[in-house]
Order: sequence, then structure tokens, then C-alpha cells
Amino acid sequence: MKRIVSLLFVMALCTVGVMKVQAAPRHQANIDLTPIKTYAQDQSALMKENTEMLRAIAERYYQLAEAAEFDYAALWANNQAELSGMLPVAQTAWLTASNAYEAQEGIIAGVPTLAYYDTWIDAGPSGEESPDEALDWTLELPDGTQIEQPGNIFSYVTEPALYGTIPAYVGLEVDLDGDGEIALGEVLPEANIFLGGVIALDDATGEMIEAIEAWEPTLEDAFTALVVMLPTMSEYFDQWKDSVFVSGEASAQPYFVAVSRLSDIIGIINGLNITYNVVAPLVENANPDLHAQIAAGFEDLVPYLDDLYTQEQDGTVFTAEEADFYGTEAQTKAEAMAALCAQAAVELGLELELG
Repeated sequence: MKRIVSLLFVMALCTVGVMKVQAAPRHQANIDLTPIKTYAQDQSALMKENTEMLRAIAERYYQLAEAAEFDYAALWANNQAELSGMLPVAQTAWLTASNAYEAQEGIIAGVPTLAYYDTWIDAGPSGEESPDEALDWTLELPDGTQIEQPGNIFSYVTEPALYGTIPAYVGLEVDLDGDGEIALGEVLPEANIFLGGVIALDDATGEMIEAIEAWEPTLEDAFTALVVMLPTMSEYFDQWKDSVFVSGEASAQPYFVAVSRLSDIIGIINGLNITYNVVAPLVENANPDLHAQIAAGFEDLVPYLDDLYTQEQDGTVFTAEEADFYGTEAQTKAEAMAALCAQAAVELGLELELG
């Protein structure tokens, strides 16, 4: 819903632009859009490599849990050394897969023919949270349990299982690293949700890769991604504000605990920057001043976000008020860029699918 609201002004601009298309000259020429597809393919390949690794770990974990008759205290007592090595590796694989997805999310979520995979894998709410917006899919677990409309696989299923933020997805809290304390993420996942969720993630990633392979990028795809995904800053900053990275122990949000949403935002913007760089020669040829403004926007927004994330990585804990301030500022910058990209699409004679 936030994404739709933030796009109202852009959609209005584009509506005006479409009315001008018949009179607008088409400054299009043959341009190779392959780099956009190749970028998505490379990130998806890295993602799949890690979902496969995660699946192998989850299958081994399930075997151990089944042998212990799903008695997690016994599972830990009998397999402590193996589990202490296995589960951190699983978390690293999950994080690498997630980062690889975020790096291409601006493309996947922004291209109409690929956007389904964003809802399924990374962005869709659960049916309980938002029945009208939830994707209608069923998560099937090894014990035969079926969960209808569970939400996206990364945030609503696999992350809570691996990091222990939803009690029903936890078998037992344990001291994985042996330091005498149990920190966030030191859990034995409930074996059925862990394996079922990981299988779903790996299978969905494979299906997404097939869709990307079949995709023939168009200029409309590239500009739709830019116009749709640039003005989503406030959505991500709101999630960052409510997460443990800003709210700390007061956070009631069970998602976005493994990596800061600032990192995710940077991944999305970098993917969109790559997308614009591919089509930039056309914009520059049609309207050099317009191109200069869009390029300057990326040159401003990318380091702006990088600086915030670097500060956080260096130990700065931002307040909720600061998160609101920076989110508003980033959103303003991104909306201006989206409007410029919409105008560029008009000048190129493109009609974008924004519904």
C-alpha cells in the first residue's frame, strides 16, 4: 500500500506524459539491454548457489531432528558440535542469498512480468496481516502441515526460523557459539518449518531464474522499474525504524533482523543505477539536460545511503526521529528522480505499465 501511495504523483505525471506521446518524437535507437538481464542472471545465480547450500543443510538438520524424535534438547545434547558448525553456515548462506536478491530487487519488482517473484520471495505480506495483498500460495511442510498465505519466504518464513524471532518456529534456544550467553539467532529451528521454508525458497529461486532466462528486456521494462522502484525509500526506512537496528530490544518486529534495511535499500538503488546506466545514452541523446539531472540524482542518492549504512556499521545507533528525517529526505530525492525518469520515458515515446 505504501508503494502505491508514494507513486500517485509519479503516475499522474506519466498519465500526462502518455497524453503527449503522440506528439513527442521517438529518440530511440538500437540499444543493447542485455547488461540488465545479465546483471539479474548473475545475482540470481549467486542466490541459487546459496539456497542450494541452505537446502542441503536444512535436509541434514531435519535428519538429525527426526532421529532425535524432534526432541530438541536431545538433538542439542547429542549433536552439539555439528549443529554449532552447521547453523552459522546456514545463516551465512541465507544472508548471501538475501543480499543477492536485494541487489536485483529493483529489476525483479519493477518489471511487470517478473514482479510476481518479488511478492512470493521477498515482499508479500501474510494473509493474516493483509488478506487482500497477500499472495495466494501454500507452504507445505515435511510433516504434511499446510500453511496458507504465509507471506514472503525470506522475511516471513526462513528468517524467523533461522534467527528465532517467531516462537512457533523455534525448537530450542541454545548457546551456539559457547560464550555463555544466548544472543539473537542462537536457536535450533523447528525442523519442519525450517526445511519446508528452505525448500520453498530454493524452488522459488529456480522458478525465478527460469523466468529471467525467458525474459526479453524492453525499454518499457527498464523505465518502469526506475519509475516504480525509485520512490520506495519511505517504505524501507519505516521498516528500518521499526527493526532491531533502530528500535533495539523495544522492537516487536520479527523481520529484518539478519541485515539492516539500509543494506537492502543500497542493493535496490545500485541495481536501478545499473539499469539507468544502460539506457542513459538514449536519454542523453534525447535531452542532455534531463540526463544530467537523473545522473546527478544517482550521484547524490547512492553516497547518501552508503554514508548512513557506513555510520551504522561503525556503531552509530540512529534514533526513530533520525530514521524519519533521513527517510523523508531520501524519499524526496528518489521521488524527484522518478519524476525525471517518467519524463524521460515520455520523451522517448514510451508508455509505461504502472498499474
